[in-house]
Amino acid sequence: MIDKKEMYPDVPKIHVTKEGAEYPVSAIRFPKPFHIGLEYGPPARGTWTIAHSTMLIPELHQIFVCCACCLQGVVLTADELENGAQRYSQVTVTNENILKGDLEKMMIEGITDILNGMEKKPRCVEGFTSCIQHFLHIDVQVVYRELRRRFPDIDFIDGYMTPTLNRKFSPDVLGRRQLLRAVREQPRKRAVNFVVNYFPVDASSELVRMLRAGGYEIHDFGALSSYDEYQAMGASEANIYFLENAEPAALDLSKRMGQKAVYAPYSWDLTEIGRILRKTGAALSLDPDGPDMPDLDACRREAEERLVRLRETIGDIPIAVDSACTVRPLGLARLLLEHGFRVYAVYADEFNASEEKDWKILAEKWPELLIRPISHYKMRLLPRDDAFRLGGVLAIGQKAAYFTGTDHFVNMVENSGLYGYRGIVTLADWMEEAYRQKKDVKPIITVKAWGCRG
Repeated sequence: MIDKKEMYPDVPKIHVTKEGAEYPVSAIRFPKPFHIGLEYGPPARGTWTIAHSTMLIPELHQIFVCCACCLQGVVLTADELENGAQRYSQVTVTNENILKGDLEKMMIEGITDILNGMEKKPRCVEGFTSCIQHFLHIDVQVVYRELRRRFPDIDFIDGYMTPTLNRKFSPDVLGRRQLLRAVREQPRKRAVNFVVNYFPVDASSELVRMLRAGGYEIHDFGALSSYDEYQAMGASEANIYFLENAEPAALDLSKRMGQKAVYAPYSWDLTEIGRILRKTGAALSLDPDGPDMPDLDACRREAEERLVRLRETIGDIPIAVDSACTVRPLGLARLLLEHGFRVYAVYADEFNASEEKDWKILAEKWPELLIRPISHYKMRLLPRDDAFRLGGVLAIGQKAAYFTGTDHFVNMVENSGLYGYRGIVTLADWMEEAYRQKKDVKPIITVKAWGCRG
């Protein structure tokens, strides 16, 4: 008989220190505090990928032309969405294609075969090429020129799933830009576009109210209801974007159609919010202080009063924030600390350059605030027991919830449509709800692309 202890000896517990995986904010290098080599991917999966963002264009069909190993992930991603499998197809690149060098022909004929087999053809197709085709110098212009000739009633977008290539734009930036490549110029209307946000901007926000009061129609990329509305973006006067990663998309539309690009970034700074709203209004020939506009001073007071009431409700419960819930986690931490909340940790691999002011203020006034990475390999091994050790944690963001081990968290991804003073009020409502009610964390954070509609 085989001794089980001999087969399965006790494995000593690996002791891992926090060195290199945790710093006080006063000691970090800004904007990249950590050396991220071998990466850990935490199972908090609510952030979006190119397979999800494409689904925001109604009546679009996505076709991935990739090797089998690359297709495994995207096909599972599509299948997780309610109607994702119906809007997804694939063409597998084989060793034979690589040896023959017929990548263009293979892609043309593969996509043609898929489209000819459809009972109802899509209005738009985004075809994705992967790293291997570009290593072998596929001519995608030849591919799409021929596809447009064969299917003149379908708009084609050249998509790229090329994370290993060192290009001008990161995969996220390039992906956002390509999403608008099928928009065609139309006669001008008094309208604006929101680009390229994955969540609809809150209709009660000061920005939306200001635009509507000024007679503007709004085409919100995160809330498109039809392909015709997607194409209507070509009639707008301006493109308002909230993320630096969306700037190339807005500038590309400006170059192709002469539309104005207006940067109205997400912010948690009460003074900066007012400045951004007024600057945005001025760029669109609106008077933000006009009689029909929202009273920005009153909106600011409402936000401040709501924070005071929230602080009275939740007291000194430790709060953790992550960079997946907002692109400005240091700004959010600063807002809360300035209003008396006990923020003790921020999870982020790196920071947006626009947060330098927030970093300097935090380093001076709250130097003990902990900065922790998300992808550092040690995060796989370090304890995730803050909620137990500290007697409870309120997390803002899925990754903060996972790493702290709390079941009190705000399920927010990429700002989740929150904007301006109204966004602060809504976040305070969500924080109070999270404080009062536990969540079943695992089935929430394991859903890819939270909020994506297939």
